[in-house]
Amino acid sequence: MKLPASIVLKAGPTLRSADICEAFGFTRQSLNYYRRRHDFPRAPGRNAAARYDTRHVTSWCAARGVKITWI
Repeated sequence: MKLPASIVLKAGPTLRSADICEAFGFTRQSLNYYRRRHDFPRAPGRNAAARYDTRHVTSWCAARGVKITWI
């Protein structure tokens, strides 16, 4: 799996799994793969209640050269 060069994310303190999957073009299974194998940040909560800290996602993307555009 290859990461996109840039993604678009909604600005805010947290991100939903669905937002992340949409931005990266991931399925939920792909997101789980990146959490397990590539240190993608973990989110407290499960399924629809899971909220990712935007700062952690931003840091992870920056370390991998993924540019973020905020909306």
